[in-house]
Amino acid sequence: MENGKRQQVAYVDFAKAFDSVCHNKLIAKLRMYGICGSLLQWIEDILSGRSHQTKIGNSLSEVAFIISGIVQGSCLGPVLFLLYISDLPDIFDDVVTLKLFADDVVIFQYCCCFI
Repeated sequence: MENGKRQQVAYVDFAKAFDSVCHNKLIAKLRMYGICGSLLQWIEDILSGRSHQTKIGNSLSEVAFIISGIVQGSCLGPVLFLLYISDLPDIFDDVVTLKLFADDVVIFQYCCCFI
């Protein structure tokens, strides 16, 4: 409660958020933000050409090429994810306030009702 007003809060933690980032959409958003040239090429190089293979005992799965997801545990990963979802507040009017941090979102709204 602040100044006799109620506050509604929702905490959102995106499940497997870093795994769900589409590379093509991320690159398009980076271009939209004015990132270009060698920096954009460097980010594309980090994201592209990655593959995954699982080993259980002596058996190997087929190689799967990775077309989505950003590297977790890196300094760049949370920044890229924030840029990817940074337009999320645009879908809400001024009715609610969003705070973004890595793969967490806090949505809150003050109610005009007095307690």
